[in-house]
Amino acid sequence: MWRALARIGAVRLALGSVSALAVVAAACGGGAEPGPTPTGAGGEVELTGTVTFFGYEDSMRDEIMRPFEEQHPDLRVQKAPYSSGDEAITKLRGGFQADVVEICVEDTRRMIDLGLIQPIDPARIPEWDELFPALKQADGVYVDGEYWLVPEQGGTSGIVYDPEAVPDGISSFRQLLTDPRLEGRVALEDTASTTIAVAALALGYEDPWSLTDTDLERVKSFLIDHKSTVRTLYKGDSDFLNLFRSGEIVAGYGYPDYELALEKEGIPADFVFAEEGQLTWICGYGLSANAQNLDAAYAILNWETEPEIQAFFAEEYNYLVSNRRTLDLLDEKLIRRIGLDHPEQLAQAIPLKIPENYDRWLEVWREFKAA
Repeated sequence: MWRALARIGAVRLALGSVSALAVVAAACGGGAEPGPTPTGAGGEVELTGTVTFFGYEDSMRDEIMRPFEEQHPDLRVQKAPYSSGDEAITKLRGGFQADVVEICVEDTRRMIDLGLIQPIDPARIPEWDELFPALKQADGVYVDGEYWLVPEQGGTSGIVYDPEAVPDGISSFRQLLTDPRLEGRVALEDTASTTIAVAALALGYEDPWSLTDTDLERVKSFLIDHKSTVRTLYKGDSDFLNLFRSGEIVAGYGYPDYELALEKEGIPADFVFAEEGQLTWICGYGLSANAQNLDAAYAILNWETEPEIQAFFAEEYNYLVSNRRTLDLLDEKLIRRIGLDHPEQLAQAIPLKIPENYDRWLEVWREFKAA
């Protein structure tokens, strides 16, 4: 869960000299920016006062938010970045005043239970019907009959392999862990949440987050039985890429941008979605329970849902996007890379979450690593 915990961690690249405004303009094909931002309140609403945007830093970069602020000169946008869901929850519990809160789906239920966020009203999101249904219905977006965030970005995972070493490919997590040709040549992520989930999917569990103690014992035995397949457990993107570059591994659990990074270096690599499903991180924007400027908050939610803004995140970070109209602004190769050439595959998305019995997961993880 490296990526869910830190919004792609090392993949959140510095923008350098690339301006989001330039990307937005290019996406529009003629220098246009997204139009006036709707608030969903009906009619023209003049935005005034202060709105506090609490989220990851890449979501509120000045290059992205400046056009929004220029459209609303009487509104003061206060940006408050955080680095993890745990940090956000701690600050909100401590009384931090926010209007817009960026939420990743593994944190939604905790935020609801703690009374930190309020449901959103889809009627105030003009692009709502354009969002992919599978993302709108994802656990953590839709909870207990209500929507708690507008899904905006995400990322999928699967299998990265060397097509020269494995010419007939790898199609499933089960094959990744059991194919004798891969003995000692596979890397898995050094996190309990992802690797136990991958093993559970390989064993045929459709919901890897609802494992009983008996299920976890079975998963542990499976991992131990096939531990010789695993060359190492990797810690982050650069670790995986270095292992692949050196030839120490020829396959592993990974992400679409690994293929891109290796391809740029002339190293053959293919990325495929596993037959069992895609572990997926999904993040979006919701409302603080004590939001004070709702019109401005909804305006920010709508700004971030604009196809031109989402296109920037897809092009810069290979993020999955939620608005189907964004695809009109992306080239076909990028659409394939982020897994939206066949949007119906989103029905196989398995959003990351923290299981209720996660303490037991961590025990099983320690026992597997010690075996």
